This record gives sequence, C-alpha cells and structure tokens, in this order.
Amino acid sequence: MKKLDEVKLNLKRTNQMGETTLGKLTIEGVSKSWFVLEPAGPDSITEGSDKRIKAGAYKLLPYSSPKYPNVYELQNVPGRTFILIHAGNYHKDTLGCLMPGKTWGSVAKSHYYVGNSKSALKEIFAEIASYKKITINISNQLEQQ
Repeated sequence: MKKLDEVKLNLKRTNQMGETTLGKLTIEGVSKSWFVLEPAGPDSITEGSDKRIKAGAYKLLPYSSPKYPNVYELQNVPGRTFILIHAGNYHKDTLGCLMPGKTWGSVAKSHYYVGNSKSALKEIFAEIASYKKITINISNQLEQQ
C-alpha cells in the first residue's frame, strides 16, 4: 500500500484542573475527535517536571519499548525526551505524555481523567498509519477556571 504524504493532528488544550490538562484532538480530514489528558501547566521545558510540554508543532515518529509497544513519540520537544502518545486514564499514568480517550470526566473536582484510552489510541493510530509524515500542532486555548 502506498503511503500518503502528510497528515496533521491538532490538539487544542481547553481545560485545566488540579494536576491535569484536558484537550480535544482532531485529525485533518477526519470527522471524529478524541479527548487528550496531559499533566497540568504551566508549559514546561524541564525534563521530569511532570508538567505539560510547550505548545507548538511536533513531528511524530513510531516508537516502541517493552512498556509502550507500538506508539508514537513527539520529536524535538524543547527540554524534554520520550514524550509519547500512549494509553492511560489518569494523571499518575503520565509524566508529560499525551493520553487519548473517548470519554472524559473529573474526580472530586480535583482532576480530569479519560476513558476508553486503548480504543481511542487504536482509532487514532489506524487513521495516521498510512502517512509518511505526521505532525501534531498543540495550542493552548484554556478557559479560565
């Protein structure tokens, strides 16, 4: 199967509560959208800070490890390494990575979580698998709490 040239993902961060940021992920040309859970801000360029990464455009490349097989890694994230898109539902499951879900909620008005993360991940990866160049654009459009 011939690989298509390029696809763009857009992540709009919309809400922040406690240790978490919630956003909406879309893929250009795809009518579906997904929720994404990340650590709270402010945006950080400090490795291991457990804060969300700096807003911006990043190239995605396939990545695989025993803990996170067959996922994608964001390239050239300022000050950070191994920022992945992987399955997870709660803040404790991430140190800066993006965790997609099909549903979301909040726990005791203290933080957000996402649901059906594995199935959301499968859907997203199925949409982008046939492209040679994959980029994600992350923007902060946070509503003031």
